[in-house]
Amino acid sequence: MPDVAQPRNKVIIVGAGVGGTSTAARLAHAGLDVEVYEKNEYSGGRCSLIYHDGYRFDQGPSLLLLRPLFDQLYSDLDTTLEEHIDLVQCNPNYVLHYHDGGKVVLSSDRAQLSREVEKWDGVGGADRLEGFLAEAAAHGSLSYDLVLSKTFNSLFSLLRPTFLANAIRLHPYGNCFNGPKHAKGLSWYPIGGFHKVIQSLVDIATSHGARYSFSTPVSAVTYDHSGRATGVRLSNGEWKSADVVIVNADLVWAYNNLFTKDDSQSNSGRKKATITEGGNDRETSELLDPKLARRLLNKPHSCSSISFYWALDSLIPSLNAHNIFLAEDYKGSFDDIFKRKGMPREPSFYVNVPSRIDPSASPDGKDAIVVLVPVGHLLPSSGKEETIKTFSNGSTVPDVDSQDWPSLVERARKQVIEIMEGRLGIKGLREKIIWEEVNTPVTWKEKFNLTHGSILGITHDFFNVLSFRHQARHPTVKGAYFVGASAHPGTGVPIAIAGSKLCTETVLSDLRIPRPESYASKRSTPKSSLDIQHRRDVLYVLEDIISTLFPYMVGMILMAIVGSGGLWYNGFFEDPPQPPATIFQQYQGETPPSLGLDLKSPVVLLGSLSVFILSILYIKLP
Repeated sequence: MPDVAQPRNKVIIVGAGVGGTSTAARLAHAGLDVEVYEKNEYSGGRCSLIYHDGYRFDQGPSLLLLRPLFDQLYSDLDTTLEEHIDLVQCNPNYVLHYHDGGKVVLSSDRAQLSREVEKWDGVGGADRLEGFLAEAAAHGSLSYDLVLSKTFNSLFSLLRPTFLANAIRLHPYGNCFNGPKHAKGLSWYPIGGFHKVIQSLVDIATSHGARYSFSTPVSAVTYDHSGRATGVRLSNGEWKSADVVIVNADLVWAYNNLFTKDDSQSNSGRKKATITEGGNDRETSELLDPKLARRLLNKPHSCSSISFYWALDSLIPSLNAHNIFLAEDYKGSFDDIFKRKGMPREPSFYVNVPSRIDPSASPDGKDAIVVLVPVGHLLPSSGKEETIKTFSNGSTVPDVDSQDWPSLVERARKQVIEIMEGRLGIKGLREKIIWEEVNTPVTWKEKFNLTHGSILGITHDFFNVLSFRHQARHPTVKGAYFVGASAHPGTGVPIAIAGSKLCTETVLSDLRIPRPESYASKRSTPKSSLDIQHRRDVLYVLEDIISTLFPYMVGMILMAIVGSGGLWYNGFFEDPPQPPATIFQQYQGETPPSLGLDLKSPVVLLGSLSVFILSILYIKLP
């Protein structure tokens, strides 16, 4: 009989954000039948573009950081990043503007950066920079190897010896990722906007047979009596079947909207769940897991932003492609955002001028400008007028129980313009703006179903990372998975790309499908010019020796412990049985019988050797 082609496993992905498009490309490349449903008319989610009359703006991310993760993605897809994207290296990486007019240029050129640091940090600053970069490089490599490429399906995952041996070096008890990010190597900008990366992933996926349906919202993930995912229900009522469903929509929103008992065949004893979010109480169909849904909803979320997109009638030469304006009390500014969930009395903000490195972003002689002002996210209670609270330290910030976003937008615009004019020494910035679009926490929430309007999802504090963060698998619905900012390993474009690989490998493993050959043991951390550090040779050699000997040392210790148990083993079967203290006292001044490891105790000998071998294997295996 002729061979009959086996049907391919059908995968439906909900959402065409970074995680969804990269996972779609990976799974389609692996030979699965992939279909993606996206509520908006465009792909990319926050990595999308805004156009106006010859001007182009990145709606969200504007820097390509942690390039090794992008290189790994395209390598896994049997291609290269350069084959699809025209990248421009950003030099300087960005410019810091201080309240007193001081300006720090963070160059991607090592020598120039050292001179800049010496200027501000005095003699020895360059040496301290080298030490900082060496430590940052070590942290980066450990993060790649121990966190971004590993799943943490239970608390026991935190007990991996290779993880424990290096965890302290990663400072896990600090404020992980709550401050400025330290990128590995250089920063880059994709010509044509960051969405070019997303579009290339869509193109790769479709070249392998994947299909995209835009302007097609999904209302539910469906599953059968056994708790296995069977597909999705679209907002128009149409049902689409699948063997696997991957949710790239906001994870917290998905738990509170897509997984309900209405979508199984077991609807007895239903109870309505009331969800409070962003100032609105809504009654939903009974949630599949209301306790988990509410717990996720109450987890600390990252900040939101007021983002301005300005088309200017001329250039502002004193602006670089990437600029950060720091408030005089920048720590207090961050406290206003992250602790008090409000808008700072004096904001720190980021200004991106894509037309500075990509002329196609605006008409000749004119600038396209994006201003991102971090603010607190939406809260359950929201009034109509802004009020002011005075804190014990004398600072005043908006009362976060009264978030009047139109008023806050007006205040943010006024402050941003005043700060930019003052620090750049320019006038008439407001008059240069010929067109504006604004995103607020409300619009972020409405456009992309972002819980609380939080632009980065669940925070990265200690109890929301690693085993404490939601992993790829749904805990109760078999065949349902998550990828994106609020799932492991976390938020940010390159981190979501790392998550797409973990999600893909989990799906393939559950389906018992071999990983593509292109995945075979390729290190994810190729060297770049800033990764070549002047290593402290003696310390690093010592570290390598300890790392090599560590598993054997643990094995010998465990072997000794088990062997010591041999004494208890020998004494226990005496008549009457003797406790360990008596047994050891019995051998004082004499040589004990090999701690019980003589031929009279072959079981103990075999057990000790087994513990020794297994401990080495456990430590050595990833």
